[in-house]
Amino acid sequence: MSLRIELVDESNWQDIINLTVNSSQVNFIESNACSVVESHYIAGWHPLGLYFGEVLVGFAMYGCHEGDSIWLDRFMIDKKYQGQGFGRSFLVYLLEHIEAQFKIRKILLSFTPENEYARSFYERHGFSNTNEVDSKSELIFMYNCSEV
Repeated sequence: MSLRIELVDESNWQDIINLTVNSSQVNFIESNACSVVESHYIAGWHPLGLYFGEVLVGFAMYGCHEGDSIWLDRFMIDKKYQGQGFGRSFLVYLLEHIEAQFKIRKILLSFTPENEYARSFYERHGFSNTNEVDSKSELIFMYNCSEV
């Protein structure tokens, strides 16, 4: 797969905010538009378009780098491209990208307890439950990075 990521900017923000998830997933993730606005007004967030060649297939945002950890705060694949391996491939790609960019020991993320697919997906890819919840009552999962 020819994967690449691009920062959200004036050339791609409209395409990124038009990405959508399946109707059954809408209540599990903030809109991309909200995320892009958040990254514009809160320092330290990095919104990214996820591309397969020239095709935009998803969106991610990481940031809130604190000490030895960072948050993978958003991760979605557009409904047209789900079920084709892009989620798995881009998650691995993003983890490697984040680890290369920051000297960290862990990557954190959260999701609603009702999102069983997210739990299974992230556990299959090395994330574990911290047994903590965030301010939105979402489960916090952690990925242990390679040696820093």
